[in-house]
Amino acid sequence: MHHIDRVRDESIERVVVIFPGALGDFLLALPALRLLRVRHQGARVTAVVGEGLRDLIGIAGVADLTESLDAAGTSGLFAGSGLPAWLAHRPTVYSWLGAADDGVRARLDRAARHVRFFRIERGDGAVHAAVAYLHAVGGPAAMRAVGAGARLEAPSSEVAERLWRDLDGPVLAMHPGAGGRAKRWDVAGFVQVAHWWRSTGGAVVEIAGPAEAGEPPVLNAPEVRDWPLPDLAAVLSRTQLYLGNDSGVSHLAGAVGARGVVVFGPTNARRWRPIGGALTALRAGAGAPDGIPLSALPAARVIAACRRRFALTRGDPDTSVGGADGPERSFK
Repeated sequence: MHHIDRVRDESIERVVVIFPGALGDFLLALPALRLLRVRHQGARVTAVVGEGLRDLIGIAGVADLTESLDAAGTSGLFAGSGLPAWLAHRPTVYSWLGAADDGVRARLDRAARHVRFFRIERGDGAVHAAVAYLHAVGGPAAMRAVGAGARLEAPSSEVAERLWRDLDGPVLAMHPGAGGRAKRWDVAGFVQVAHWWRSTGGAVVEIAGPAEAGEPPVLNAPEVRDWPLPDLAAVLSRTQLYLGNDSGVSHLAGAVGARGVVVFGPTNARRWRPIGGALTALRAGAGAPDGIPLSALPAARVIAACRRRFALTRGDPDTSVGGADGPERSFK
């Protein structure tokens, strides 16, 4: 019996998807990763990602198994004679790791039945990053093709439920941080938006992740700090409004259907905006290495964009907002 089971097991196609990007990269590549899963229906697909992303794989539906790029065994891709166990059985490999590393390419070429290499999207470009990822794996090169593949269904979460029981009024979730300092809007702007929201009877939740390690809270609000991504997704899916910088958290908010505003400074919103949900991309007039100053993006302009987005969320027919700064851009 064991022999029969082993023969059947070895007859299953193995596919390994190696993706070393951070949260925002992963969510931008999600339509492409889902296309690979559909292409290999019936195969046993293993996703190899950073440890922090493993909990998202089950929600995303892109693989049957997950492995960590941070595990000790992964070092065999870069040096030594041993290789990770997930490269057994000569799988088909799709790798966003090693495209420019001859050593990694050679080791994967020897271990895999077939291997294709891709690059993590970086810098400026003519098309949205999600379209570039999808096109690279053979999908259509059109923005309309990425929408359905970008959505995540947030799971139930006991910790999110407990948080919600202590909140009163519509909830504004705010993420003042970002991985790059230049991407951060002046924290004083977030404080002003929080004050406006509370003055209307709403509640505020502050989100902080690894990029904000060691930084104190700034909004005098309940804090969601370093929560597992499925629990954070549950919070973002329930919020009535979201405000954040160009960050992985903002991409997660879009993926679970949140509505709100995302501030862009040095990066191009047409290439990097979240692709899910209904998030308005609000571009600052200028920026600096240490962040986006209020002079480049006044709080009044962000509040106007938030008010407009919240009115649309509620189906309020009165969505006009005054102000001299001009309309926000949704790029939908």
